[in-house]
Amino acid sequence: ARLGIELTEFGPGSVAVQTFPSLLAERQVPVADFLRDLLDLMADHESDQAEGLLDELLATIACKAAVKAGDPLSGAEIDALLAQHEDVQRSDSCPHGRPTTLTLTVAELEKQFKRT
Repeated sequence: ARLGIELTEFGPGSVAVQTFPSLLAERQVPVADFLRDLLDLMADHESDQAEGLLDELLATIACKAAVKAGDPLSGAEIDALLAQHEDVQRSDSCPHGRPTTLTLTVAELEKQFKRT
């Protein structure tokens, strides 16, 4: 429930999804696949590592809901994404540590465009 996911028993060996994070639903993350990944992640953790597991689960949710390479975005969506980038702590990398931005000097740009 802390993650925005609520399940109820729905017969032998199955559950019904009562709530699912809107962030994931909006990005059309497949519910069943996500839940399988979530259960696998939970099975790999010791029961006394709840806080670390929660951090990892939140990182997984953030990653699944993120804009990916090749996703079509309007100009307004791009502007909003760049504006939000400034407001987010640790926005220089994704939750799994991959960089989200690069800093290039003018000299490096000139070299790339064969201006040096």
